[in-house]
Amino acid sequence: MSIRFPFVTAPILLGALSAAPILAQTGGITFKEAYPGTTFHDPVYFGAFPGHPGVNVVLEQHAANVLLVSKKSDGSVVKDTLCHLDVGQDLEQGLLGIAFHPDFATNHKYYISYDPSGSTYYDMVEERIADATGMKDSGTPGRVLIKIDDPFVNHNGGNLAFGPKDGYLYYAVGDGGDANDPLGNGQNKNAWLGKMHRIDVNSKDAGLEYHIPADNPFASGGGRPEIYAYGLRNPWRWNFDAPTGDLWLGDVGQDSVEEVNLITKGGNYGWKTMEGSRGTNDGTMTLPIYTYTHASINGAGFGPNGPAIIGGMIFRANPNSQYYGTYFLADWGSKGFWNLKRDAAGKVTATTLSPSPVSLSSFGTDADGRIYACGYYNGTLYLLDSPDLEPSSVRPGLARGSLPGHSFAALPGGRLDARAFESSPVLNLFGLDGSRMGILRKDDARLPQGLARGIYLLQAPDSRGAPDVLAIR
Repeated sequence: MSIRFPFVTAPILLGALSAAPILAQTGGITFKEAYPGTTFHDPVYFGAFPGHPGVNVVLEQHAANVLLVSKKSDGSVVKDTLCHLDVGQDLEQGLLGIAFHPDFATNHKYYISYDPSGSTYYDMVEERIADATGMKDSGTPGRVLIKIDDPFVNHNGGNLAFGPKDGYLYYAVGDGGDANDPLGNGQNKNAWLGKMHRIDVNSKDAGLEYHIPADNPFASGGGRPEIYAYGLRNPWRWNFDAPTGDLWLGDVGQDSVEEVNLITKGGNYGWKTMEGSRGTNDGTMTLPIYTYTHASINGAGFGPNGPAIIGGMIFRANPNSQYYGTYFLADWGSKGFWNLKRDAAGKVTATTLSPSPVSLSSFGTDADGRIYACGYYNGTLYLLDSPDLEPSSVRPGLARGSLPGHSFAALPGGRLDARAFESSPVLNLFGLDGSRMGILRKDDARLPQGLARGIYLLQAPDSRGAPDVLAIR
């Protein structure tokens, strides 16, 4: 049977699509079913639901459901539908991305990218509003921010995220498809397609549904003002490393090379003049930080065809772990599974792990920072399970009658007082129920986005002393 996956241009030969058992991985990592006995329809996204510890968000690509997934005390799984859409069903179309406004706890705004159904192809980004509970869409018609004419059904990208440093909305879209970028969109700075875009959703410019950040590369001319970076083929999955603000992106290759790029403002990543590090660099193009060839993974015996990089996730849940700061990624067709470590000088070291149990479509994290992976065809969500991938084991708590440490105050989205870091340059942020809400570092003390007003606890990794108290007001 020959089936085309929604971001692979070559046919993929599939065997039985039954659920696979947990697979032991080198490095002590296993793929453990996160919700045993529960499957999803073409899952392409997993992430934490802001302000609701224990609730995670799953996107079903062609069923077009935004699901809120949780477990009851007896272990049974609950699926609540935040939103359902009418989407195109061809190849790479569907529901592709979601991002929650940094102030979602108060304004209930969230953003989705999708390809609407119909005979004319579009890539769209839409703002929607949840109801007063935050758990259901309000039913108010969405506000379309971006609507791009797309000549073909493939290479839609679609990932969305708010920048952890600037609070702007980032959106990546592929080159418009077919193959080999026949319209030359990647290098056309006046075209929407083949780009990473950045917009400010909190205000509007004349004639637009958003504001153009003043420091966007072409805000004053020379290209589309929304563009943040260009020269991309199909930026299927990418993520920010919150403590550093670095943007790691997996760009799906054409015939030869898959690549990982570190995206910077104004960067030109070469497509279609270059594929990976191959091709002609005119001196202005930024090379990837890591590549692998299709020949190398086929030669390793992982699979006959269908290579496509699945851009990954950086582990930040435990500063004492050997994997702290490590980027995990996969390949769709071969089921290859790697991690990358980048040192202070920028040198990248890759470690090949045993293959994943199934073809993966995406990685994500829960509120505690654990890493999950989406099994596409069997609909299974996996936890990357290892003692070294567990969040810091120390959870803050106050014994009855004991007193907390220091007290600090901050505004939502603000920065933590530098005095909080006197005992440690790294602090874990917890809710009063002990759930991890994020990691704060002295060199960038910005609070995680989406935190509601309230009382939180601060504690240095592995500290056994009384936590400090943070009031967000």
